[in-house]
Amino acid sequence: MLAWLSVRFVHPIHELSDGRLPAVALTMTDVRRTDPAARREAAVLVVLGAVVGPLLILGFGRYRTPLRDWLLAEPGEVGYRVKLAFFLAAALLSAPLIAFAGYLWSLGAKVVRTGEFPPLGYRVVRDTLVVAGPGCSVARAWSESSRPVSVAGVLGERTA
Repeated sequence: MLAWLSVRFVHPIHELSDGRLPAVALTMTDVRRTDPAARREAAVLVVLGAVVGPLLILGFGRYRTPLRDWLLAEPGEVGYRVKLAFFLAAALLSAPLIAFAGYLWSLGAKVVRTGEFPPLGYRVVRDTLVVAGPGCSVARAWSESSRPVSVAGVLGERTA
């Protein structure tokens, strides 16, 4: 459907100060077709997340009283146990963010290596225009690679 489309796109950060376009522009001439298996896997992950989240909330509600009893069992250890509980909660909640940051980091590295987004071999859940060119590897890789650093910075501020 989109195979006939050939577009020249310049990312706003690549525009020159006087509004002229640089010599190197991003080109979008190819289309990656939808992978039905990837679409099914994405749908399963969304449904699984929608089911697991409430189950975790219910599980925490069930064990809230025993956890409170354990925290308050020994008056001399309350401070240590509360810190331990908060540390474990922070570690468990940040693990998915760190995993996603690692994925984005590797995706950004592949964009830099291949000079196109999405990189060759990546499955897509809908028809996607392939953005290619030297500007692609710089603009896309910078935006994709900076996200893990941002996540790490936010996590560092929260734990400090």
